[in-house]
Amino acid sequence: MAELEAKIYEHALKNSNGIDNDYLNDALPEHTLEDIVNGVNRLLQSGQLELLQVGRTILYRGVHRSEMERMSELTSDERLVYKHIENSGGEGIWVRTLKQKTNLLQGVITRCLKVLEQRALIKSVKSVKHPTRKLYMLINVDPSSDVTGGPWYTDQEMDSDFIDQLARQCYQFIYAHSFPRHNTKAVYSANHTGYPTSSQIKRFIHENRITNVDLSTANIEELLAMLVYDGKVERVAPVFDMGAGGGGRPDAASNPRTDWMYRALRVNVRDSPLTDIPCGRCPVFDRCSDSGAITPAKCEYFKKWLAF
Repeated sequence: MAELEAKIYEHALKNSNGIDNDYLNDALPEHTLEDIVNGVNRLLQSGQLELLQVGRTILYRGVHRSEMERMSELTSDERLVYKHIENSGGEGIWVRTLKQKTNLLQGVITRCLKVLEQRALIKSVKSVKHPTRKLYMLINVDPSSDVTGGPWYTDQEMDSDFIDQLARQCYQFIYAHSFPRHNTKAVYSANHTGYPTSSQIKRFIHENRITNVDLSTANIEELLAMLVYDGKVERVAPVFDMGAGGGGRPDAASNPRTDWMYRALRVNVRDSPLTDIPCGRCPVFDRCSDSGAITPAKCEYFKKWLAF
């Protein structure tokens, strides 16, 4: 029976995501399912296996010897707190959430956290979303971008200058590929496919060493979304070959993974409140004069504009 337990333990260590009874039954055909279940129970009791629940499925995960030694030095309350912190991964866990999940008293949780920190098993980090909260995670786990804010935050503060600089570089690169070089006042045809994508913009930033920060494509798309909201660029879906059954441009809802292109919009930085005067868009501008039926004093458009 010890040989069977050794085999189960070996399979569990090899599969870090966990294994179930069906896996063990297929991997160990020379043993009955009843013997396998009994072996699993003994390994669970000895702490060599631990239970994982994924949805409605119960899995077994092998516990390494070094981890077993660390856990053996902890009290039952400390092990309980440690496990919940471990399960939180890079998102971390808040003290109040720990209290809800463990049903332990606040003083007990505080003592457990202090012991785990002293033994260098866990660490505390601050979240940019909740600056007043202290989150706990394992010492060797890197906080997720939701916790740190990703590349846009430095020391828990949003780096606006860094964001503006990168957004400006993105816009300039897109602008350079949005209009014909021989005539910047002209525009490309509707089926033009030379507008840059987020992956191309990322490569441009990397190859030109605009920043030493490692930016992902998702980070670049966050910058591009900001430019879209600011009215500086617009998203353009790639044109599919009509003859290949592509049907032209894809629909955003039905193709969430479309590799969108980005086209710059001409931004008139010289605009002022005077450009909104209705005279410039008046349909009877040519008939307007100081006297007669149509005059500035009688203008209905002027009245609405001044009232606004």
